[in-house]
Amino acid sequence: MFFCKSFFMLILSLHTFYCRKVLRNPFLDFLKISLKGMIIVSVENISIKKIVVHILDNNLQMPVFSEVESQLDDDIIEFVGRHIEKIVDDDSLKSATFIEEDNKVRSICEKISKENEFFLKGTIDMGDVLFKIMYENVEIPPADVIFILFDIDSVMYLGILKLNYKHSYIHHIETTESGIINSIVKQKTTLPSIGQRVDECAIINLEDFSLNLYEKKYNINDEKIYYFSSMFLKCSSQISLNEKVKIFTKATKKFSETYFDEDPVIHAEIKKAVVESIEENEAIDVEEVAKSVFSQNPQLKQEYIEHVEKAGIKEKSIPIDNEKIVDKNFRKQKIKTDTGVEISLPVEYYGNNDKIEFITNADGTISILIKDIGKITHNK
Repeated sequence: MFFCKSFFMLILSLHTFYCRKVLRNPFLDFLKISLKGMIIVSVENISIKKIVVHILDNNLQMPVFSEVESQLDDDIIEFVGRHIEKIVDDDSLKSATFIEEDNKVRSICEKISKENEFFLKGTIDMGDVLFKIMYENVEIPPADVIFILFDIDSVMYLGILKLNYKHSYIHHIETTESGIINSIVKQKTTLPSIGQRVDECAIINLEDFSLNLYEKKYNINDEKIYYFSSMFLKCSSQISLNEKVKIFTKATKKFSETYFDEDPVIHAEIKKAVVESIEENEAIDVEEVAKSVFSQNPQLKQEYIEHVEKAGIKEKSIPIDNEKIVDKNFRKQKIKTDTGVEISLPVEYYGNNDKIEFITNADGTISILIKDIGKITHNK
């Protein structure tokens, strides 16, 4: 199910109507949200107070601001609610802090927190700031922006969801003198469906004005930057969990290639140590990983720790509470031979001669012996 721009244009034309009630949805019962930095709190429901949609199409000369708030019907509640649920459970979400004293977005948020009736005017002002940035930088995609005022456990939040337009196709019925013609036409202003990811968004705590966001880089003055945080919100953000894991894995791979000439066994040993660290500490403890892998070489151990730090991981450990990240990045090691054979093996098999053995032949070639196999299946 998706909501196209015409649906929201209909809402813009509705007579002023607003439901002041708490709307409970079963799919939000176990919603998780980052309230203050790294503190994750589980809540049982979300109470949506206000929603408004503004059209920021930088292909036009001016934005189309809604003059009344959206009616809180079941469809828009489900659409917005499910997107919020996906956002707060996304490992790309970054915590951030407003950095400028004269910060227009923060000032508007402060006024909304004191006076909820300022919500509509405040969102128009924020939409105007964002549209000017978009209009001057054509690489930033046009979008409908949904502003949501909601609370979780009596803490009020402002959500800003920038729904960048996507292309889709629909059928079109046309009546002509010769008869009815059914055809396919392209829709250029389709919004992300209820199951798709929002590209850019922010959730702002209206008590302490901390915020969480994720965003994409766009070309601004011949440089790809995070305009959403640097130019619109004017905030500084921390590295997201996904980014930390990418930096760590890339730095580890480079270190392994530099010192061990892409030895798959060493790389697998590092991954194995990472999995053990996560299982014991619920975090990647960089020093413990180095100690486990390079216990016989203190100098190499220290160089690995320094290498990871120089790559951008300043903290001693990276908290990991998502099993999907572990499965995707650390539980398997892929081997690719110069003969074109690829094998993906669980990292715990490496170093276990009962499971796999690397045999160096007299002619210098290597044979891989995989043992203890009960059944072989074919994957398409």
